Amino acid sequence: MELYLVRHGETESNREKRYQGWTESPLSEEGLRQAEKTGLFLGRKGIDAVYCSDLKRAEHTARIIGASCGTEPVASALLREINFGRWEGLTYNEIELQWGTQIREWFDDPFSRSAPDGETLEDVRERLCTFFGELEGWHESCKKDRSRVALVSHGGTIRVLLYHALGLTRDQFWNLRVENASISLLSMNKNVTEVIYHNRVDHLSSGEKREELSDGL
Repeated sequence: MELYLVRHGETESNREKRYQGWTESPLSEEGLRQAEKTGLFLGRKGIDAVYCSDLKRAEHTARIIGASCGTEPVASALLREINFGRWEGLTYNEIELQWGTQIREWFDDPFSRSAPDGETLEDVRERLCTFFGELEGWHESCKKDRSRVALVSHGGTIRVLLYHALGLTRDQFWNLRVENASISLLSMNKNVTEVIYHNRVDHLSSGEKREELSDGL
């Protein structure tokens, strides 16, 4: 199975550098443009199914992509962004002002620490494992040796997937870049997962030269 991991298009909260988590924020004009460009790119890849987070910014992005791919997106709460609890809607400086060193401690170990009333990255990993169990069932039922799936989610969620797929250490986690409307491609074959490329954004540039670019890193 080929899995295209797509971060949703830019939102108004992204522009203001606010922690969104499970809080809704609409796509900006730029985010809509990014979603359309991503749809054009994936529309040429023979996508069999589109799954997405049930948060509106991901669903909106997925609907635009699905229209280009000729498939209706399936939304799942399991693909949501990490829940930032009481930090949602705030900037880093606003969080630091109210919670002092707590946010810096979270950055040091987000796998076991969480925002107040929020999730750890281990919590995110566990719900992603549940989702992939369901996805594997779909893959087996469609009886295709090489199905292609687009998965529209969030920066934190995709980082968790790439972190495990690349076999990174915890101190490398924050080195992963996952930009708005970026695409990362995973090749999944039984128990083997290969990262073909990650954080690809050349499809967002104007013009058609992106057709000439390879799928390499």
